[in-house]
Amino acid sequence: MTHTKTYYIVWILIPFFVLSCTEPFSLKSIDFEDALIIEAIITDEVKYQEIKISRTFSLEEFTPSEENGAKVTITDNVQNVYEFEETNPGIYTSKTAFGATPNNNYTLTVITNNGKTYKSQPTKSPNTVPINNLYASVEIDKDTGNENISIYIDGFNGSSSSKYFRYEYEETYKILASSWVAGEFIVSSTGQLSWGELCCRPPEKRVCYNTVASDSIIQLKVENTSLGNPSAFPVRVIHRDNPVIRTRYSILVKQYAQSLEAFTFYKTLNKFSSSEDVFSQNQPGFFSGNLFSVENSKEKVVGYFDISSVSIKRIFFNFSDFFPNEPTPPYFEDCSIFQIKDISKLTEEVINNRVVFHSLIPDELPNVVAASCGDCTQLGTTTKPDFWID
Repeated sequence: MTHTKTYYIVWILIPFFVLSCTEPFSLKSIDFEDALIIEAIITDEVKYQEIKISRTFSLEEFTPSEENGAKVTITDNVQNVYEFEETNPGIYTSKTAFGATPNNNYTLTVITNNGKTYKSQPTKSPNTVPINNLYASVEIDKDTGNENISIYIDGFNGSSSSKYFRYEYEETYKILASSWVAGEFIVSSTGQLSWGELCCRPPEKRVCYNTVASDSIIQLKVENTSLGNPSAFPVRVIHRDNPVIRTRYSILVKQYAQSLEAFTFYKTLNKFSSSEDVFSQNQPGFFSGNLFSVENSKEKVVGYFDISSVSIKRIFFNFSDFFPNEPTPPYFEDCSIFQIKDISKLTEEVINNRVVFHSLIPDELPNVVAASCGDCTQLGTTTKPDFWID
């Protein structure tokens, strides 16, 4: 399961930044409030569900602190109890695989290590809405005139009562090292550098794969489901020159059907976490979800207990499918061939994996390229994903 990376920070932010200031200064929280953070998205997929529990953090700390040693359970309206255990710091995984059943109510209970109890409001699972159509299309950006490949979802079922959706995606792309050669530098145990034009770079370093998950909140409200086929919705827009589509590309999209309450919470969170709002004078302060402290009604609890139905669809395409006989996008890094004429400097760059061998020059030190240009493992893994189709 992928999670949108979300940091909840409760503070009163310094109200004004002087952008032209030349004196260095450090940011400090004027008023920091410690609060429990619960990130829980339970779906109708039968699997080991996961809940993340941490605490808010101040500007000086940079990262949240995990909440360890909590007792976590989910109870449905027919008194089925699903217990969770801490599998990693602050990460709680269900002891058994289960999926939320449509129209059932579920309640989350968290008892922290210090004995405090937190609960969610009873939350119902929406009906599943399948992704009927996921496709890619070449579009022209009206503002810039750039060519983009847009990944669209459309064809919603008009008979569905669900109107609110959230999306996540995982994109996987094939990487062909643009300057792979058989030759390789070899550094001896004494730090001596040698090289061979026909030895010893593994062929596996020529083809790699990389997977990247979405890191933003993507939402859609279908205004009129009776239309049966509202306008196509772009989940991902990729510029024509983006190297991720240079060879072969795949995207897996997850569609979460949400309640109005969940949709509103994520919409508010997305608005207040944008860069435009974080540094504005109109600070959001705290906004509540469906979680509360049992002992203290005034205590703030951050996050949302979300029950969603999920639909998944994947597509593949090649750059040449949309731009036949056209130059491919630039590589991920500048792959110009160059020389480092100082042997000690060359050795240092090789040891630090910044350059790799490219070709020989008689009576001179060899040509090199940036490491990722000749060794794709700098950018991904050589293991082909199980789902990959060439």
